[in-house]
Amino acid sequence: MITEKVTITSSLSNIWACRQLLMQLWKRDFAARYKTGVLGIAWAVINPLLMLALYSFVFVSVFKMRWGSGPDVQGNFVILLFTGLMVHGFFAEFLSRAPLLISSNPSYVKKVVFPLELLPLMPLLGAIINLGIGVFLVSCLLFYVQGSVPLTIFLLPLILAPYIVLVVGMSYFLSATGVFVRDMTHVVGLVTTISMFASPVLFPLENVPENYRIFLYLNPLTTVVVQLREVTVLGIIPDLRVWAAYFFISMIVFCLGLSWFQATREGFADVL
Repeated sequence: MITEKVTITSSLSNIWACRQLLMQLWKRDFAARYKTGVLGIAWAVINPLLMLALYSFVFVSVFKMRWGSGPDVQGNFVILLFTGLMVHGFFAEFLSRAPLLISSNPSYVKKVVFPLELLPLMPLLGAIINLGIGVFLVSCLLFYVQGSVPLTIFLLPLILAPYIVLVVGMSYFLSATGVFVRDMTHVVGLVTTISMFASPVLFPLENVPENYRIFLYLNPLTTVVVQLREVTVLGIIPDLRVWAAYFFISMIVFCLGLSWFQATREGFADVL
């Protein structure tokens, strides 16, 4: 137990010491995603808008779904739907790349002395920027529909912090495991799809029978989706006890993921 603690501490210290290198990796990774496109970084805005338009058409115009009551239930549905899609988009974007982050960079593993702890963090900047763009679009929609934005939106960093920590911990686990189990990319694709339908991304949690809601809370997206909607749309301060429990679980997942990464890294070069 003591050795594991030292490993985690030394890894975090190494990441901090190499923060300038991490910034360069972030910039290069983000630029590589958009530099070959004609519209460039504009796709970071176009993609969520297209997805929002598609889901809004299917669920509002085709299935006639409503979310809550009031004179503008359609507008409320679109905004609440978008917040769920933001959370799932971050999850899917980050984890879908995780299994290939080590195996797609063999030169860093074999030929040079490189802090491998940085590789699972490469998608972080792009995912956070896309999440920030989503928050901005939600704010614009809120102002258009309601004429104001609730002050609780300033609690957004508090809500997202443990979620980001949890996803990074999962990324460490998946990036290390993906070196040895190449089928992990297919597993992650299936998991990210299931996670959308097994959480209140596309529907309100209240629509789920109370006896089954506990199973939805086993999904790491559920808590953050509910609390994100509370602070950005509904103007409600989330339950701090739920937030604290989520933060505690996130730290456990992060420590376990990083520990697994450090325990397996010696075998990366042999496999690659």
